[in-house]
Amino acid sequence: MAELPTPSGCDDVPVLRDRRSLVRSLMESAVCLLVAVMIFRTFAAEGYMISTGSMAPHLLGFHKRVECPACHHVFPFGVAYDTDDAGISAAETDRLRSHAVCPNCGQAGINVSNVPRNHGDQLLVFKPAYGFRPPQRWEVVVFRNPHNPREAYVKRVVGLPRERVQIIDGDLYADGQLCRKDWDRQRQLRVLVHDHHFEPETADGRRLVWQPLSAGNRSSGWTPAEDRFVLSDERSAEWAWVEYSGNAPRRGRFETSVAPVPWPNDIDPSSIPPAGLRYDPREFRLSCIGPLPEAVRDILLSHPAGDAFHEKIRELYEQSHTAPVTDLYGYNPPENDIVPVPVRDVMVSLTIQHRDGDGEFAIELTDGAANYTAVFDFGRRQVRLYAGDHAEPVSQDKLPTDFGLAPTTVEMSLFDRQVLVAVDGEPVLSPWTFDTPADVPAPKYPVRFGGQGIAAEVGDLVLYRDVYYTATKSRHGIQQPYQLGADELFVLGDNSPVSHDSRRWPDGAVAMNLLVGKPFVVHLPSKPGRLRVGPLETPLRLPDFERMQWLK
Repeated sequence: MAELPTPSGCDDVPVLRDRRSLVRSLMESAVCLLVAVMIFRTFAAEGYMISTGSMAPHLLGFHKRVECPACHHVFPFGVAYDTDDAGISAAETDRLRSHAVCPNCGQAGINVSNVPRNHGDQLLVFKPAYGFRPPQRWEVVVFRNPHNPREAYVKRVVGLPRERVQIIDGDLYADGQLCRKDWDRQRQLRVLVHDHHFEPETADGRRLVWQPLSAGNRSSGWTPAEDRFVLSDERSAEWAWVEYSGNAPRRGRFETSVAPVPWPNDIDPSSIPPAGLRYDPREFRLSCIGPLPEAVRDILLSHPAGDAFHEKIRELYEQSHTAPVTDLYGYNPPENDIVPVPVRDVMVSLTIQHRDGDGEFAIELTDGAANYTAVFDFGRRQVRLYAGDHAEPVSQDKLPTDFGLAPTTVEMSLFDRQVLVAVDGEPVLSPWTFDTPADVPAPKYPVRFGGQGIAAEVGDLVLYRDVYYTATKSRHGIQQPYQLGADELFVLGDNSPVSHDSRRWPDGAVAMNLLVGKPFVVHLPSKPGRLRVGPLETPLRLPDFERMQWLK
């Protein structure tokens, strides 16, 4: 039987109904998603963008990415700060922020006027976090500005309820006790001082910051090779060392002096080019403000005044070109009222690969008063810590079985007046705490590494420092402890010189009910990019996957 023809248009009716059903489903799904997002943002997590630089360099506000012309290290330079003064003109602000100083090599006067601006980091904040537990010290929090609840701030908790908090010489004290950070917190807060991968050019006579040391008339056994050092004589029983000595800023207010110096009577001081030189005839002391220029050094060395005078001139030149580690922030502009402070809380990170020999490798740090030496013994398969005048190890343990077989990361720190040693990110010795006399200056040569009886390669040398909390323009917790109430916190920014925080607010405390939540991830850091289509060029904001990170 032949099929009857279908009436025209009848087969379109179900299709039309299906399309209407699909549109309705999509609309319902969109509404449900919107409601879910609103509920999630209200009760679970919400995103915030950081605008200012108070938490730099760990969390960035609006900034520029600058490549140093001397060492080619790329660093962030901020364009918005907590310390913005409404009384400063736009022209003055632009002038202060038109030039940067490299935090890696100290190169000053880097013009950043034409560098594009980049957005600040974006955080996801877990809002119910403190409904389950109270905030912890050193934890990053987001809270409402106590003086303007419409603004959200991000800072780090340093003082807990009912504590008496005070900052002394850059360190944090609670109820009279120094607050020490554990290993994970130290790594989170450490600030780069120098990365050996980015060694600056030395055409101006500045020495390399890592130098093999000579022993008497014998040269050191360490040989520089690209970005690492090689020790090849495993038969030598003598220790061979490589020492860090930071280059002094090319312009600086620091003073260096040597004594006793018998000033030659036939040298007219007015004949010497202006170089910040001063001579005290009562103490026979010669001093210099900033680095002594090479030309002035050569003029003084050309005078036939004898070996003793020449030796002191060489000493002054060397010392004036070497400076202690300071709390320099390359993120901040070189403003005239901010003078870097010498610091002694340093951490070194390196990799070692053992090639041959049953001798020892060592890392030695100093706070200026005592030396602290971690010795890695390949023959006995031990790691030992020696402290100050102690003849015997103050701590020791077994070396990891695979130590040195492949490049192994070793880290050692003196943060918060304690010695910590870690291998591949894990502490290997118990912390050793110590005290430093208040009148001891920060060392100019804070770290060195060495070996004897081994052949080895050392690379990936990076020096860090701890955060130094400044007292400038502060009113709370500086001259005397600040008492917190039962539901109050004391918070500080990591970029201490330019952070408005509990030190500077009219009331230093942050009430617990102002907490928004705990940031748990930097989910959308960005970097500038450019899109070119023919002759046209458009700036773009690109994701920076390398800076995505979980916040503990």
